[in-house]
Amino acid sequence: TVITSPTSSITATSANSGGAVTSNGGGNITAWGVCWSTSPNPTLANSFLANTANSAGFSSVISGLILNTTYYVRAYATNSAGTSYGNQETFTTLNIPTVTTTPISSITISSANSGGAVTSNGGATVTSWGICWSTSPNPTIANSFLQNTVNSTGFSSAISGLIQNTTYYVRAYATNS
Repeated sequence: TVITSPTSSITATSANSGGAVTSNGGGNITAWGVCWSTSPNPTLANSFLANTANSAGFSSVISGLILNTTYYVRAYATNSAGTSYGNQETFTTLNIPTVTTTPISSITISSANSGGAVTSNGGATVTSWGICWSTSPNPTIANSFLQNTVNSTGFSSAISGLIQNTTYYVRAYATNS
């Protein structure tokens, strides 16, 4: 007999789950862990992680998950008579935040203003937001960026130090876990 622990530490691509073997069914436990799927009642025919430490209480980090997706997870245990599955737990991975960029304004030979708004937190607290820019399309925070610290629902930033007569690309960004 096996029970599934509640899922915890859910991110966009991973989650923690586990379980405990509460009875060996009269035989030696040869395998235990968790299995998961995007369909209900996952089995070892789906994705699974085998544990090697203490079958009486185990934990697994499920990784490589797809963001904003519902998963079903069950603990399992195997003895010589077969495999048993625990209760099913359901969780949904987080999504990345959604952000809009405001039009660029107050353009001078070396500065401009832009900003944005976080329209969805993706299911987790937004930890940073602001704007990023580059002379190449689709800038990221690996390029130049300004982080805002006030009101993620509507923010504005003054970009300075720009080179005159140069085309710049600007995007708002937001980060969650």
